[in-house]
Amino acid sequence: MVGYARAACATFVVIPLFGWDRLRHPWLAVLIVVAAAGEASWFAWRAWHGPGRLSQRLVLTDVAFCVALMLVGSRAAQAHERNKLMTELVPFSLVASAGVGFGLGLGLLAVFAVVILMTAWSLAVLPDVSLKLGSDLLGFALWYVVAMLIARELRTLSAATAAAQDAARAAGRLAVEQEREAESLRQREITHREIHDYLLPIVDHVAGGGLPSPALVREARRGAQRARRIIMDPRGLDPRVLDGDGNGNGGDGLPEPGETGFEAMMSAVVDAFADEGLALVPFVAIQGEPPVPVREALVAATREALRNVVRHAGGVDEVSLFVEGDADAVLVVVRDRGVGFDPATVRPGGGLSGSYQALRRHGGQALVTARPGDGVKVTLRWPAPSTPPDGTTPPDGTTPSDGTTPSDAPDGEAPSSAAPWQTGPR
Repeated sequence: MVGYARAACATFVVIPLFGWDRLRHPWLAVLIVVAAAGEASWFAWRAWHGPGRLSQRLVLTDVAFCVALMLVGSRAAQAHERNKLMTELVPFSLVASAGVGFGLGLGLLAVFAVVILMTAWSLAVLPDVSLKLGSDLLGFALWYVVAMLIARELRTLSAATAAAQDAARAAGRLAVEQEREAESLRQREITHREIHDYLLPIVDHVAGGGLPSPALVREARRGAQRARRIIMDPRGLDPRVLDGDGNGNGGDGLPEPGETGFEAMMSAVVDAFADEGLALVPFVAIQGEPPVPVREALVAATREALRNVVRHAGGVDEVSLFVEGDADAVLVVVRDRGVGFDPATVRPGGGLSGSYQALRRHGGQALVTARPGDGVKVTLRWPAPSTPPDGTTPPDGTTPSDGTTPSDAPDGEAPSSAAPWQTGPR
């Protein structure tokens, strides 16, 4: 700003040349024009491109030049006409006062520099002193004060801009870190699901002395294929890679091309547990596709619930699986009439800390209703209801041991689809 003002105000020193015949030393006025043009060019270049911009040395050098300009240049006019003919030196010198305000701010050195400028002009017009001298001196003071206040505002704005940029960069780094953590969490969830849902059941079956049935062999082959994909495929834990060969071709026991939707995934779960001999009575009614992460979390949680039935329910004649939903909401209920358990005496296992927790992270809800001797009911919802029916949400997702039902349907009534297995005592 000061560089622009210096370049513009340099043109004022040409005006006294128009009174050539009234000047005492015209050649001195020409010298003043040349010197002012040279100093203005140098000052503007330093202000725009110099490493220090309005450094203290640049400001004080400009003040010294203006003092010399006024004291020497005023001698080009007659003594009684100096204030009239050479007043055009004032606009040029006022820029020096503004430079002091911008470059030096408020301080003794700045005030001293402005006083020197005012004194120099007072001496330059002697003995032609008039009321106009007062306005000239006031101009030096006002340019300094106004420039100092503008500089303060600009510095405040600059500091606020720098702070905003720092905050934006910090927010960007935080977003990248959160995205990295989310991706890491997603990979841990998939790894947990692969180990917990596909490999551990096989290891547990073999460790328990179970016979290698055809269903177990198929499950072992499927688990080996998925584990091999995790280890060898550069795309790593991409679910599309785990659920096929990455080119749309289904693997052993996996959905075929065009059947990778939510209903097909649930059907594959039903087929897998039916092969294991689970007396499963399914009801699947899907009319839309929820988001892919939600779909994966619901399928994993359903597998976990059915796997727990196989492990812990004992001999059950019938296990009910109810799946209903669309792109906006899904309800999954797994109900068995096995031995049940007391939630107060059972330590949460991998389901509550893994598959069920993953569903909650995607905005869903997993509730387990259990009572000794009366089986277990697992209710999976997405999205989670804003207010649970009983007004509370147990921290571990398990309902109290009194057997109360977290379902929206009253006890003894079925949901909107009226699945027959949901009627009767819970």
